[in-house]
Amino acid sequence: MKNHFSIFIAFILLAIGCGEPPVVFQETQPKDLNARAYFEPIYRGIFLCESDSAFVHVHAKTIHKEKNFKFSTTRAEIDSIQHAELVDDKIWVDGYKEPIPVRVEGDSVFGDVVLKDTLFNLGKDQVLKYFRGHHILNKKISGEKWEVLILSIDYDLDLRLSEAVMPDDLGKLEKITPVKDISTEEKDQILLAPTVTEFREILRKQLIFQECDLYTRMKMPTEI
Repeated sequence: MKNHFSIFIAFILLAIGCGEPPVVFQETQPKDLNARAYFEPIYRGIFLCESDSAFVHVHAKTIHKEKNFKFSTTRAEIDSIQHAELVDDKIWVDGYKEPIPVRVEGDSVFGDVVLKDTLFNLGKDQVLKYFRGHHILNKKISGEKWEVLILSIDYDLDLRLSEAVMPDDLGKLEKITPVKDISTEEKDQILLAPTVTEFREILRKQLIFQECDLYTRMKMPTEI
């Protein structure tokens, strides 16, 4: 069961986040297009996430991930994990918003919990736009920096999530739109501010957006 506990901790750390993406945008994308108030009904429902087998729930204005964990471990294993600490009957994980309740019996620790992670929640700092058949998810990072993700639907009505990654050939991107290098000692990062036409060309040539997850449909939406 120890492997299950390791997966449990990995899921929490993934939910907390892994820092800023290598490609960020100065404004929500596509520029000048109006924000939308909800996800299209065909996008809604319950899906199975290919990368971690969690259930993904897409509602009118939110996307959240949910996964059940049943595990047993030991005090020693928890002590060996840098980001986790057992205090009484709770496990605290650095950066996670709340403690994880567990049952402690001597040196053994047992858990049966459902973890939830909000992936997207429409609002001032999380803006949804539609463009050429895709849902464009804009998430504000700080200042003028936005993370941009693309949620697409395929012929099987499954969803595919794509993220912006550093291009293999930066020159091809620079021929379409200006690229500002904002790298630091800690990370390589570029800032883009494309027009609608330039953003369309970036998508068409598949220069930076790369599929990072598949959500296989399990259930159609109950609300329209």
